[in-house]
Amino acid sequence: MDSAAASEAAAASGLDRKRINSWALLALFSALALTAHETDDQNANSSNNALVTATTSISIAFSLIAVAANIGVSSLGGLFVGTIVEGLVSLLLVGLWAATLPIVMDPSNGLGQMYVGKSGSSVADYQSTISNANLYFTAWGCAVCALSVMAQYIRERLGGAGTGMGYTAKWYFLMLASVIVIIESMRFKNQVCSIEGGTSQVTCARNTYGLITGIVGLLISFLISTFSSFGKDSALITTASSFLMAVLYTICAGLLTFENGPATYVGNHYFSAWAGFFISFIIFGSVMKEFLGVGAAAPAAASSAESDVEMDRI
Repeated sequence: MDSAAASEAAAASGLDRKRINSWALLALFSALALTAHETDDQNANSSNNALVTATTSISIAFSLIAVAANIGVSSLGGLFVGTIVEGLVSLLLVGLWAATLPIVMDPSNGLGQMYVGKSGSSVADYQSTISNANLYFTAWGCAVCALSVMAQYIRERLGGAGTGMGYTAKWYFLMLASVIVIIESMRFKNQVCSIEGGTSQVTCARNTYGLITGIVGLLISFLISTFSSFGKDSALITTASSFLMAVLYTICAGLLTFENGPATYVGNHYFSAWAGFFISFIIFGSVMKEFLGVGAAAPAAASSAESDVEMDRI
């Protein structure tokens, strides 16, 4: 009984450390994003800039409160940690960053990215590239941390025990990468492919493939992560889905980021295509190991040994 209680305490402690780390990183990235934004020469006090300032400020305030609650300051812990309050706060922050990121990353706003062109023989190929690296990377850091906090909360509250429960967060990140691919592909289609001489037909065709891959990735990752959160997933379906996404994103990363692709410059389009590639392979590898039972023998043996010890004590 003592060893079981110790195991439970260690597990709870690990979960608390993950939560504290996520909230602390969110506070740090939010502070850096606010500083990067306010010190930018192109900050013109427009409504877009006001939104970025408000989002980063709110993010700092709530994340600091969350850190204080998770380290047991006063009575905040019982009122916040693992309660509906934490869930609503994490959902609010995810929503705020979901609304703010497109503003920061829109090249036409000149905040995190801007458009540049390279002249060819017949076309001027316009693509977005990073213009404020500090704001760009810290804004994405905020979004990822907020999503991580919400994923941990959902996992704890639902208490699912499905095959994919151990890597539900990875499906959330694949969903995020797919959403970015969709947004950037739609933006490239509307702002570059729609103008005469904006880019070549080959580039636009590759962009269309990226758009289709993003849509498929969004649908699959949403369904699999939802089912696994409720413990209703299937090992076979999860394995087949992760393999499909690995194949699609391998082709997607190749078509979008090489040669005549629409994402040869470093920016959202580039990072999201490669993020989809790496995350899909990480998920596929994890699912395959679990589906084939690789690495399951050691835990089983350890569990059997513990059972024998308990029997001897009785």
